Amino acid sequence: MQTHWIDNRAVPGDGPGIDVINPATEERIDTIPRGHVDAVDASVAAARRAFESWAGLSPTQRQQLIGTAIDRLASISDEVAHLLTREMGKPLSQAKNEVSKAMQGMRASAEMVIHLRSGQQMAGDLELNFQQRCARGVAVCVMPWNYPVALGLDNVVPNLLVGNTVVWKPSEKTPLTSRLVVEKIFGHLPPGVVNLLLGDGPTAGDALVRHPQVDLLVFVGSEPTGRHLGGICGQHLKKAVLELGGKDALIVDETVNIATAARYAADAAFANAGQICTSIERIYVARKIFPEFLAALTAQARAIRVGNGLDAATQMGPLVDRGQWERVSRQVQEAVAAGATVHHGGAPLPGPGFFYPPTVLTELDPACSLMTEETFGPVAPCMAFDDFEEAIAMANASHFGLAAMVLTTSAPRALRAIHSLRAGMVKINTMRGKAPGGTSEPVRGSGLGHGYGMEFFNEITTQKSIYWRSVPT
Repeated sequence: MQTHWIDNRAVPGDGPGIDVINPATEERIDTIPRGHVDAVDASVAAARRAFESWAGLSPTQRQQLIGTAIDRLASISDEVAHLLTREMGKPLSQAKNEVSKAMQGMRASAEMVIHLRSGQQMAGDLELNFQQRCARGVAVCVMPWNYPVALGLDNVVPNLLVGNTVVWKPSEKTPLTSRLVVEKIFGHLPPGVVNLLLGDGPTAGDALVRHPQVDLLVFVGSEPTGRHLGGICGQHLKKAVLELGGKDALIVDETVNIATAARYAADAAFANAGQICTSIERIYVARKIFPEFLAALTAQARAIRVGNGLDAATQMGPLVDRGQWERVSRQVQEAVAAGATVHHGGAPLPGPGFFYPPTVLTELDPACSLMTEETFGPVAPCMAFDDFEEAIAMANASHFGLAAMVLTTSAPRALRAIHSLRAGMVKINTMRGKAPGGTSEPVRGSGLGHGYGMEFFNEITTQKSIYWRSVPT
């Protein structure tokens, strides 16, 4: 059984564990502890003990220590990527890219943190009036299973850089890469600065967020879990930054090259088997080009090779576990029962493994679960629109607001989309949501608070106002 990492040492868990399953083979890779309350208390206590001295370092000193962590991650990148493919299922080339992106994000954060500034106001003679940013304290980072390395480090490292100490809680579905990374790249940091707690949500996650010595929650994951944990923070007046689910829309107008648009749509809907919070899950296409676009997208879906991520020829791996496999299957089956037409895919592939093919559907009921609930699978439901304003309205007909994508050569339409789409990211003719150092804030059911960039540093620190006179009068 795997161990927690607390106070720079391996700490065994108690009681029955949780099996970590290879989703391509359904074989057990390892077992992790569920996260007993004693481990929760120990991890938070270690982070609290380490806080004052860690926060007392200069940003440059912390930056240098993170630089060493980046070098260490580079030295084990192949090992991390291989383990990531085994526990999550994504093709090895994509796992290697995730590790590379994680290092890029660490470098960007380390470069930005030394430029974190607060303002000051004019003051009278022998007076100063200024603001000072300070670390919040103990941060709990509850991270998702789809990008455990990149998203884990994207949120843990900024907290370290501003002076917070961290308890990192990875998903029980893909915990092994996080456990490997925390010991191998952060072992040179002072004891207690980074701690990793294994376990499930009800046992470990809830107890962490409720702990009275925790000052901040950073959560990336599903909307129901985010609402639950955010509610706990509200009850205890703790700061929470939440990036939750999405039901991202793609609008394709008649001005674009159809083959190019279909390729973009396939990449946006099927990458990582659709298991990306910003995957495209609704596609709205101008009626004038709808038949040609549908044919091109179906051809793209048919050409994707699905298989074990360790096979170099694989382009798309399995869904992460049986629960996700059943969720995707259920939504597609309900859509078909309500009248949807399947053009490719539409049913699970034979096992072993939790494989589901790239799926293209039309004739959908807008009220079915496939069009309203987060799917997190390789499914591309397509609907036609008659004018661009109708497309904007259809895209906005969701309680989510994480991101949206538009393919058009019309500048007025692009501007209209930028101003009218209710989403934290609007991507025009690209799948990229933000440049390095950029930020966004999800809206509605997709979360609260800025993630990434300088604004994220502001979220995870506090600001004091200081008024200083030379002598009391």
